[in-house]
Amino acid sequence: MKVHKFTVKDIVFLAVLAALTTLFGALAMPVMRSEVFGIQTLVTCLFYALFAVIALKKAGAPGTLTIFGLFTGFPLLFMAPVMFFNNFIGGLLAEIIVMLIFRSYEKKTAVLTAASLWMILTVPLSLPFSLWFNGSSFEHFRTTAVGITLLVFAGVIVLSVLGAVLGLKIAGELQKAGKLRPSES
Repeated sequence: MKVHKFTVKDIVFLAVLAALTTLFGALAMPVMRSEVFGIQTLVTCLFYALFAVIALKKAGAPGTLTIFGLFTGFPLLFMAPVMFFNNFIGGLLAEIIVMLIFRSYEKKTAVLTAASLWMILTVPLSLPFSLWFNGSSFEHFRTTAVGITLLVFAGVIVLSVLGAVLGLKIAGELQKAGKLRPSES
């Protein structure tokens, strides 16, 4: 198993890709004040998973998703601290899970799993952070349309996996065209 190491190019690439991802995150602006739990993630998860795959295919080192989560979360820290912690901790947890199972990002299934899990994990992570930062009560969460929340969560799962699959296809085409070469370690 080849151990990948970060290069300066990788870090710059992750930062630029995170900025692009954050622009797509603006799609959630119309639903930012919605009372529907997880709706912001539902609106953006396809793009976040897609760009996470591209990040993982380019950098490929353990820690890539955590750094990418930190970079995508940082601009959100000033607007919505919950989203910063979701992106960062979701990336960290997804990465830990994938590294325990696959040990690297060499297999496509590892990349697909990490990118999908990242956004899926942000939904349950939102609950404690929302309660803490927004002052919402658990009772409010529990009694407001649990069925809708479950549908939103199912949608996040489906769209995250779809985004990751699309990301694999796009990354594959970019690699064939020589536009997305993995870094040399």
